[in-house]
Amino acid sequence: MRRKREFVLLVFFSLVAVVLLPAPLGAQVAQKPSVDSLVADLTHPDGAVRTEALSRLGQLGDRSAIPALIELLRFDRALELNVPPVLERLSGQKFGDDWAKWVEWLERQKNLRPNPGFVAWKGTLFQLIDPAFGEFLYPGVKHRVRIEEIVWGGVIKDGIPALTNPRHVKPSEATYLTPDELVLGLSIKGDHRAYPLRIMDWHEMANDVVGGTPLTISY
Repeated sequence: MRRKREFVLLVFFSLVAVVLLPAPLGAQVAQKPSVDSLVADLTHPDGAVRTEALSRLGQLGDRSAIPALIELLRFDRALELNVPPVLERLSGQKFGDDWAKWVEWLERQKNLRPNPGFVAWKGTLFQLIDPAFGEFLYPGVKHRVRIEEIVWGGVIKDGIPALTNPRHVKPSEATYLTPDELVLGLSIKGDHRAYPLRIMDWHEMANDVVGGTPLTISY
């Protein structure tokens, strides 16, 4: 009887050991990469990794990757990717490599939300242009506009210097202006100023004091 009990216990522990052993590697189900990880790989230093990530995003069929792909389309040539076919597959639209049309289309898609890691990824992408852009785009940043509608202005941070405390001349001395010149006009407490749009085009912002009031003019 004792030998029979020992035999039963031996068989039991053998079965437990078999059950607890990890499944062979070949039998394990391959875990699908997340949209976040694939989007992150779109800016990987290795071109082969970027190409593979783009292909997998197309196969995955997750529309949340569309905002990142539109963002990337602007830099498509530099990264040597072919983004339009994947964008067209996910969106059903046919805008080719016309980045501006894609941006306008995305603005109309009020229910299309980017992948969860989009803000962090976009901040990393913009930091490739200028590390200072990381001050504006990061996880948890407060915003009133959709992050995907924020676009690069074409220069680095402070790349367009503001017109600060500009020197002013009397109208009779402004001989460089034509009679039909467009200006931004301002009058505060009897202090009158005119900021020619020709000059504001170069600076976009002016910091000045008019009528004793500090102000910022944006154009």
